[in-house]
Amino acid sequence: MRTFCKTALSLVLVALLASPGLAQRQRQRPGGFGQNLLTNKSVQEELKITKEQKEKIDEANKKIQDKQRDERAKLRDLSQEERREKAQALQKEATEELIKAGDLTSEQKKRFAQIQLQQRRTRAFADAEVQKQLKLTDAQKETIKTALKEGEDKATAETKDLDRRTDFQKIREIRQKVGKETQGKIAAALTTEQKKIWADMVGEPFEVKFEQRRPGGGNRRPRSDQ
Repeated sequence: MRTFCKTALSLVLVALLASPGLAQRQRQRPGGFGQNLLTNKSVQEELKITKEQKEKIDEANKKIQDKQRDERAKLRDLSQEERREKAQALQKEATEELIKAGDLTSEQKKRFAQIQLQQRRTRAFADAEVQKQLKLTDAQKETIKTALKEGEDKATAETKDLDRRTDFQKIREIRQKVGKETQGKIAAALTTEQKKIWADMVGEPFEVKFEQRRPGGGNRRPRSDQ
């Protein structure tokens, strides 16, 4: 039993810290829209997406991008919080459309869901559906809510005077450190059974490789620091 507890906790730690940062971040485009994970090359390789599936996903993604371009103009009049919520809703809708267009198998859908959950990291525990699957108590939910809030506040306070362009590495290190602290608080609040459920939910750790795009076309080397 003692060995099992250690293994389960290790899986939780690895999954939460699979990539740096306190909250889930996809590479953002102007307007608040990030790259959809299902169009990411490394993710497609992990899912074993076929050539035919990729062609269907690419075709659907072009239509989605056109739609999102139209939506960006509408976001300008919204508050920051409203823009964030709207962008998240549109991304979720886009993902569902791409899954349908690519006609993913049940296994591909399951693995993709695990990768999505891993990318959300500690923020996943604030999701109502995740809380339901883990069967969190009201006390646990409050503990996690407090841990996330304290983590966000601490990360913001420690990085507010840093330049995102020139101090990127330092910001990253601070968020990693704060993320570890937050993860520790959340892990401590979970029971052994909940840790096992979480390990099943996120599956084997996977590192998404994002490609930096140069203005005007062309790609730089892949990045995996998101």
